[in-house]
Amino acid sequence: MAVSYAQVISTDMIVSEIETILDWRNEVIRQCFFPGSQARPADANAPSAMLIWCKREADRGTVDRAVVERLVHAHEEMCKAARLILEHCAGGAAPTLALYDGIENQCDNFINHIRRLQQDLADSSTAVDPVTGLRTIAGMRNDIKREQDRFDRKGTSFSIANIEIDNLEALSQKYDRRGMDLIYAAVAQVVARTVRSFDDAYYLGKGEYILVLKHVEFMDACSVMDRLRGEIENNPVFMQTGEKLKVTASFGIAEAIQREKPDVCVGYAKQALAESKRGGGNRISEYRELSALAQFARDRSKDGV
Repeated sequence: MAVSYAQVISTDMIVSEIETILDWRNEVIRQCFFPGSQARPADANAPSAMLIWCKREADRGTVDRAVVERLVHAHEEMCKAARLILEHCAGGAAPTLALYDGIENQCDNFINHIRRLQQDLADSSTAVDPVTGLRTIAGMRNDIKREQDRFDRKGTSFSIANIEIDNLEALSQKYDRRGMDLIYAAVAQVVARTVRSFDDAYYLGKGEYILVLKHVEFMDACSVMDRLRGEIENNPVFMQTGEKLKVTASFGIAEAIQREKPDVCVGYAKQALAESKRGGGNRISEYRELSALAQFARDRSKDGV
């Protein structure tokens, strides 16, 4: 089963919600200034699709309930402001500046809450990159730390792979941003369908990926990465022009070390990746901590013993 992540909140969803709120506010204002000009009376109750979504996500644990409560309060204040100006103008009276400013300010306040919610989610470990569909770097360190803690307690081994698309500079000179996004997304799709559902995959940007391969021996993890390397090479990217672009990637893979900081293991994977790139790309390099006996044998050989 392939790995997959549900994007918590999308830019399109935010834009759509803001447009809906602004349309509602305009209907309220229009009715107050130009009564009878609309086919139906404006409703003091603002659209609530975002609230419904947020409450559902709070129940699932993906959105902080306190954040949702603040959003609900802002929505209630916005509806209250609409109700006040509509009631004032119901008898034909002109809206006052204070009432007009009231609905404008409360509407802006609600929209700002929505934007802050989007930013909070983008900075959380649940955030998903919109181009690749993989997790973002925001929560990667905490996720790896949890895996490291499990390894320290239970001895459940894992490995970290660092992947980078080959020839990025040449590709970026040939293709525009949209074309590069197609390449990044295509490689991510191969990654997602090749690794297991309980492994973690992150997109770091600029054609670089991190994989956390769980509950697996190091050599088995290397075999999985070699299969992934071949899948990337054998699955061309279909560009907008109809071109079938062959893409390859370099890999560095490191075995986790007990009682070691997560950043250290990621650093070892990056060292191994650098070795693959120096070797011409489209290859896998490994970093594995040597046992005391292996280190002794290596040191003896260096000394010519």
